[in-house]
Amino acid sequence: MNYPIINPDIWIPVGFDVYRQTISTQKYTCGYCVRDVGVQKGLQAYTNDGDIIFALVCSNCGCISMISENGFQLPGSLYGKDIDNLPQDIKYLYNEARECFKAGAYTGVVLLARKCLANVAIYFGAEDGQKFIIYVDYLTNNGYIAPKSKKWVDEIRKEGNSATHNKESKNKEEATKILRFLEMLLLINFEFNDLELE
Repeated sequence: MNYPIINPDIWIPVGFDVYRQTISTQKYTCGYCVRDVGVQKGLQAYTNDGDIIFALVCSNCGCISMISENGFQLPGSLYGKDIDNLPQDIKYLYNEARECFKAGAYTGVVLLARKCLANVAIYFGAEDGQKFIIYVDYLTNNGYIAPKSKKWVDEIRKEGNSATHNKESKNKEEATKILRFLEMLLLINFEFNDLELE
């Protein structure tokens, strides 16, 4: 991840002075409280590349986030939703993948999604210590993955192999795609599957 280079001597406070100078409302999802907020208070500076960057005070929790006009955010927002009824080990891996996404560690997202998927198969009865393809087949053959969704699981397998065995790191788009599928799989098999029929 490329962090913006900022001269620490050029920060300008905005939104705090008696003249009520404000910045245009900056809307973002706070990486601390995970709330969508609109903020007009903080510090403003320019990166060495000339981009405007803000250190914004969250209007909900009061924590400070770095936001730039080109999409940089630190800490990033947590991707995905909380899922009910997950077994503890699967919940841990899923949330760790989400935290990696928040931190911009996209290769970690892909690797953790693969491990989480293997743990789902083990939870439903697959034998621990198998090759990943065995877990994919187990989930598919036992109805935990719809036949049309097998290509998505295969995508996790391919991206996981690539992240493990190739030099190139994964990017945000790849991590988003993998995490979205994992979330859907977990929702179907754990949250929606356990809803009581009315």
